[in-house]
Amino acid sequence: MGKVIMCIGKQAKTPYVFHSVGMAVSSMEELCHLLYHKAYVMQDELFDAGLLTFIGEELGLSGRAEYLRRLCENHAGAKDIIVAIFCSTDYYEEQEIKKFLKDYDAFFEMRPIQRKKWGADQMLLEGRETEAGRLYKEILDSGELAVFTETEHGNMLHNLAVFEMRAGLFRSAPQHFKEAYRLNQSDESLGQYLMALKLTGQDQLLDQELKELSPRREVVDKITQELYLAGMAAEQTPDFQELLRLRELNGKGKIAEYYQGADALLEKLKSDYRKSARRLAGEEKIKGVAG
Repeated sequence: MGKVIMCIGKQAKTPYVFHSVGMAVSSMEELCHLLYHKAYVMQDELFDAGLLTFIGEELGLSGRAEYLRRLCENHAGAKDIIVAIFCSTDYYEEQEIKKFLKDYDAFFEMRPIQRKKWGADQMLLEGRETEAGRLYKEILDSGELAVFTETEHGNMLHNLAVFEMRAGLFRSAPQHFKEAYRLNQSDESLGQYLMALKLTGQDQLLDQELKELSPRREVVDKITQELYLAGMAAEQTPDFQELLRLRELNGKGKIAEYYQGADALLEKLKSDYRKSARRLAGEEKIKGVAG
């Protein structure tokens, strides 16, 4: 069930932006929500004098801002600042705050390489696939994998392979899916491995692996369905329809029109690929501020 939350302070006319996460807040409740989910990344910004000014002036909570300022002057830790902010509102109940603190302490008990994996997982969840892929590769090449379970190791390989497939790195992706399955024994990794073989035209190897790995029937059925749906969707695209038109022109001997259309289609496909590559490389930024 939901609950009624009494908001405190004012709604800021000028939101406060946390540059570490690229997000802004306009109320104390929004600040609590953002901290609850992003504290590990943004905690250093909590000591910024600009945040205290924002709380005191924009939100009209001068008493709370002064209390936080005294904590900073007395060299309080980030956890103390976070708890003081949580306790400023009724946004989170006591048990929720206790859970947060337990997770917070557990995070900082991790080894640096484990925190690195956590960061890569978060990037993947946020759609920052290129950054996540690079970070997974750094972790996998670090020589510090002994701290991870085989399942965690396999999951990282799986996520790296997902990035590689989307980035067009078709040589390494299938092998990473296969190694992921060996470690995590996940039907999803197995399915993605077999799918990658099909998509990269390795039909002979696919037939061999289907015999040797003997996937459950459900895994094979899911792959078959996904390939069928993808094929149906592809046939509805303008590019596919143009390809059919070009085949018809060639069949009718209209060679000049055929080559003209083929050149135009090729240039479009190149342009679409470059746009996709820029997006995957992070060159196309999301406009606005996430809520």
